[in-house]
Amino acid sequence: MSQQHPLIVFLLLIVMGACLALLAVFFALRLEVEDHVAFLITVPTALAIFFAIFVLVCIESVFKKLLRLFSLVIWICLVAMGYLFMCFGGTVSPWDQVSFFLFIIFVVYTMLPFNMRDAIIASVLTSSSHTIVLSVCLSATPGTKEHLVWQILANVIIFICGNLAGAYHKHLMELALQQTYQDTCNCIKSRIKLEFEKRQQTEEE
Repeated sequence: MSQQHPLIVFLLLIVMGACLALLAVFFALRLEVEDHVAFLITVPTALAIFFAIFVLVCIESVFKKLLRLFSLVIWICLVAMGYLFMCFGGTVSPWDQVSFFLFIIFVVYTMLPFNMRDAIIASVLTSSSHTIVLSVCLSATPGTKEHLVWQILANVIIFICGNLAGAYHKHLMELALQQTYQDTCNCIKSRIKLEFEKRQQTEEE
């Protein structure tokens, strides 16, 4: 719990800062509100949700009870923002938002307190949904289908590598936590044994 808490707090600070930066850029460029209604609905809503979770995370009892729910909501908000940028950002390209969805995959494995099974499920859903939606959007636009297949395949390879790297990192972290727990247990057992031996010696004297 002590390691998960600062990670999720740091993640919330990052995504809230990103949302504020996006809104600042939008108003600084003086874009038309009518043309970006989805943006002005999704980003402030996600910002409000992230801020609410940030406040609740600071309450330890709530954090322990709703840890999994918080992780799920953060993941859903990030995916929704990714689709917003992809579908409402103008012309859709084969590499559209690949980097952002790869960021989501790494966040799931490294910063959100999912177990290995849930992290794999969330990451596979993230990458596969992006591939399917992007394939549907690009197939509806005129272009060479042969090039489209290779471009989508490149995205799939990137997502596979991201999932493998993230899963490997999470596996190493879990092994390190298990080793730390085992060392702590051994240290406690050694102290108890030493105290027991000292008591026996004092009783014999």
